[in-house]
Amino acid sequence: MAVKEMRVAGLAGWLALGLAVAAQAQPAASAWPVKPLRLLVGQEVGSALDNAVRTVMPAIGEALGQQVVLDNRPGLGGMIAMQIAMTAVSDGYTLVNAGSPQMIAPFLFRKMTYDFQRDFIPIARLTVTQNVLVVPATLPAQDVRSLIELLRSRPGQLNMASAGIGSASHLAGTLFNTMTGTDALHVPYKGGAAAISALLANDAQYMITPLAAAIGQIRGGKLRALAVAGEGRAPQLPEVQTLHEAGVKGYRGSGWNGLFAPRGTPGLVVDRVAQATTAALDRPAMQEQLLRAGVESGLLTGAAFGQFIRDEFVRFAAAAKAANLRPE
Repeated sequence: MAVKEMRVAGLAGWLALGLAVAAQAQPAASAWPVKPLRLLVGQEVGSALDNAVRTVMPAIGEALGQQVVLDNRPGLGGMIAMQIAMTAVSDGYTLVNAGSPQMIAPFLFRKMTYDFQRDFIPIARLTVTQNVLVVPATLPAQDVRSLIELLRSRPGQLNMASAGIGSASHLAGTLFNTMTGTDALHVPYKGGAAAISALLANDAQYMITPLAAAIGQIRGGKLRALAVAGEGRAPQLPEVQTLHEAGVKGYRGSGWNGLFAPRGTPGLVVDRVAQATTAALDRPAMQEQLLRAGVESGLLTGAAFGQFIRDEFVRFAAAAKAANLRPE
């Protein structure tokens, strides 16, 4: 056989082998998932975000035909969970839940081991939640105006709680102080549940927190909702004004969370999870369940979700600048 013929035969052999491997891989990919999935959650069990995710994920798992096991890794505004997810095998069996805190992180932390937009693939937005300005029911502030007056009369003497440095509540409260010309001592707690407990004990005097974290205490009369922070009123508290309506013109602060995959995860996997999420959130019963939990269905997938994230980074950059935040 001539050298040229041998090369052609060899090339044909390699092509045949490649086609055979691809043919074997295709059924394996189409069978995904064949085992339970792990979802990393960057907040503690019992937090508002954790509760929202636990409401939705069983239905998503049902649509996928596999259980989704939540793995809570709280700390650093969700950064610990993101770091773990970034180093996971990109086979679709490890996903991560992320949201508003990841929009804030670049403006608070100088040294980050990942780039959110570069290292993760957006799959689907799950829920959105109103933030709400709450005070202990015993605090002599019946509305936003009286809270501002109280803060101005005692600069630096009242405590503003947050779920931790770098949390959404940290930025939301700081922005409120900046826009109202008030001053308070920021007290970061280890998660939203601990911050709410501090309010109940009057160790802290106010906080802007996800509605889902406070709705039970508001309904029970232990916390007073002074205003919500979204563009419109919350369906769960239609009688409560927005901060804009209450006089803090232009204030906007709502949270969200969604599903992400490490970079390199196959597109087929991303599409299947997005389809399963759509099937779960399209259920009227699920939408009602989320409303009772204090959040709203916020379904976005594909290019629309990607554009939303880019817009969020722009919005949070403006908020961080207004709050004079500096990476540390």
